[in-house]
Amino acid sequence: MAKALEKMSNYVLEYSDHDFQIRSCPRYLKEVYDLGADLQYYIGDMYLQLAELSQVKIKATYQKMAVHQLEMRQRIERLNEAHLNEILTHFYNNGGKVVEAPLASEAAKELQPFFNRMMDTFLKRLESALVLAAEGSISPEQLGSMIDNDITEMYRNLGKLFQVEPIVRGFEAMIRIRENLR
Repeated sequence: MAKALEKMSNYVLEYSDHDFQIRSCPRYLKEVYDLGADLQYYIGDMYLQLAELSQVKIKATYQKMAVHQLEMRQRIERLNEAHLNEILTHFYNNGGKVVEAPLASEAAKELQPFFNRMMDTFLKRLESALVLAAEGSISPEQLGSMIDNDITEMYRNLGKLFQVEPIVRGFEAMIRIRENLR
């Protein structure tokens, strides 16, 4: 089991350093949905990595959990596509007027450190939970529950941080998707 933990620990550090970078503070609803979709992909990939390290019975559970993350990602992407269609309609109906960002650049700069801290805290908690799962200290179901609770809490906190109606709605929509697919 120590070998599995070693592999998992290296993977998490490598993956988080190269593939999931904390992005800039979202200023548009599209960026909120992009963040959510990327997180679903990241978590699903982690489940697949755990599946590779696991025995047959647990492997199937992690694979199902990864598929579940993909389903959530697809729903978020559909929301994003619907929103982009709304923006295009607004653009054409208003003579090509560019849609302003709901969150001003200056406000985003002020919120960036808080956003970074919330994302960093979530990613560290995620990595800790993944190591516990790789060790066998927690079951796949416990891991899934921990991640669901952590990401829902992060989305709620981000909504409180931004206090900009379209962005808050985006985080609330992603929470509803998670709750509806549990």
